Amino acid sequence: MKSILVEFARFKNLGTGILRDGDDYLRSITSHRVHQVRIPIDQRPFNQLMNSLRYVYKDRHEYDDAFHSLSSLVTNLLRRQDYMDVGELLDRLKSSHDEGNEALIQHVAQLLQQHDKESLLEEGPLLEEIKKYNNELQQIDLVTNAAELSALPFEAAMADDEKPLFLNGKGVVLTRRVRGVFRDSSPHWPATPKVLFIWSAAGGSVPHKKHREALLNALKPWLPPKNREKVFVEIGNAKYSDIEKITHEDGFTHCHLLAHGQQIDKKNDHRFGIALNHRIEGADVITPDDLCKALAGIRSSAVVVTLAACDAGNETDVINPDKSLAHLLHTSGFPVVIASQLPLTMFGSEIFTRRFYGELLNGLDVREALHHTRVELYDNQSNAGHDWVSLVGYVQLPEGYSDFLEEVRLKSHLNSLKNLRDRSETLAQNGASREEFETIGADLKREIEALNKLLAQTKDKRALDENRGLLGSAEKRLAELLFKHIGDDRAKAASREALSRASKWYKEAFDANPSHHWSGVQYLALQAVMTGKLDRKKWKTAYRAAEVDRVRPNEYWAQGSLTELALLGRLIGESTDEPAATYLQEMKDNFAVVQSEDPGADSPFLSTELQLRRYVEWWLPANGFFADDAGLADEARELIPLCCQE
Repeated sequence: MKSILVEFARFKNLGTGILRDGDDYLRSITSHRVHQVRIPIDQRPFNQLMNSLRYVYKDRHEYDDAFHSLSSLVTNLLRRQDYMDVGELLDRLKSSHDEGNEALIQHVAQLLQQHDKESLLEEGPLLEEIKKYNNELQQIDLVTNAAELSALPFEAAMADDEKPLFLNGKGVVLTRRVRGVFRDSSPHWPATPKVLFIWSAAGGSVPHKKHREALLNALKPWLPPKNREKVFVEIGNAKYSDIEKITHEDGFTHCHLLAHGQQIDKKNDHRFGIALNHRIEGADVITPDDLCKALAGIRSSAVVVTLAACDAGNETDVINPDKSLAHLLHTSGFPVVIASQLPLTMFGSEIFTRRFYGELLNGLDVREALHHTRVELYDNQSNAGHDWVSLVGYVQLPEGYSDFLEEVRLKSHLNSLKNLRDRSETLAQNGASREEFETIGADLKREIEALNKLLAQTKDKRALDENRGLLGSAEKRLAELLFKHIGDDRAKAASREALSRASKWYKEAFDANPSHHWSGVQYLALQAVMTGKLDRKKWKTAYRAAEVDRVRPNEYWAQGSLTELALLGRLIGESTDEPAATYLQEMKDNFAVVQSEDPGADSPFLSTELQLRRYVEWWLPANGFFADDAGLADEARELIPLCCQE
């Protein structure tokens, strides 16, 4: 994603300030020369315009006029060349010139006049930068340290066609940030989410059920069949003390707050706070400063905080050095904070939660998720009003963020496949209907479709290997579901086709990276199962690769590959240095060491046992596998008890 840095600067105290008609600022856009831009409005009329945008309005014309005025203001600040007054500069030159400098003055005048004409004709440096990469989504990385500029609704900026700038080309996402040392203490971006959902109806009813449903749907790939609190924790009708207490738990990576924003009823503080439940009084308006303190416990782990609350990003109290909740949370160390700078409709809040988290938790770039959310809000203006303008995103991303996303996406698909497998096993134990298994089959097909799309976008070689391997795994799981749990002739034929596709993906992965013994073993197993033959050269290559990994300290996954290679070796008269049982015992010993140091380490035993059971329960000559060979059921059956973790 192309990022375009746009920064506004002025001197003196940046923490407070008011808008004054005629005040000048310096604007820089990437490597273009710095321009002087001028504010054309005073603070009071600006506040009146912003108040006219609040969704409870009496006069539609007043609202439309206010939006047009504010949109024109921010569009000019972002796009116009400059606000140079040629006449004023000429007067200054003439009043101070010495006799004999008339020629110089005339020359300068011509240059300035020409510059002013070009300013009117040119698109300005921002659109010039955007058009360089018009075939992809782009980011405007907006830095406005001056308090009064932070209050401006830059999200309302327009393009040449009088449509919102964010719809230009393939899309433009405007994000905000504040320069500061807080970025040095930001947490590492997580590969596995744990979401904290806080809601309060202290200020009136809130759509907490819709938000919970949206978050759980977004977390579907990550939700285990049991103990969902490992990835999702909800605090309903929250009190301040509840938030303080829960944030001392480890590992929250995302926090979503749903509540009503209310103006703080304190002298000299006209900011907006959050209405939370109070033990006695019913409602308690918490200041941004206090809520920021309450969330301090998750600052070391959480990378995203979303605020579905009216005015949580409202910055119009510009003379107050204390900032909005969104601003404070961002500068305190949360890399991404999404909030509303105006009132937020309930309908819009539901779109926000569903779309933003649905894409973010499946590995989409946070900027893309924000952009797509704004597009959907814009398309639903009849119900969501101007929420597309209200939404503001403070974003400070770490180096290498885009590359890391491939790992997140692949891990989400891996978890989804595991969860679908667990669901099918649970259904089988409970005697489920064919329709229930077909539902899981449809989910598997959607995973396969998503992985195929992802494969076309993946560039990193390691991620490509993982993606092909996941496609093989997904097809194999679909084949198993069709054969074991649906089982009619049509399903069995479809099962064999899925196994053939799985074999193709595993082979592609192994051919691209012969050191990746796992994909090699999977290919060899399916080759043997479907044809009764085995590629001796590939068997030896996978064996050497697994032995190389085996000698790594505390390695235990390579032993799983070696176990199956020992099993398959009989088909071609080849044997490994150790019997399969020895590899399984070594796996158990090494994993015990790793687990003592990292209790959350991924266990190899379940996946190894499941693979061995396929030889015993599914890949049998009686089911049309192994051609003329007797199969490997007897040998695999003896090894299964050794997979039990002591």
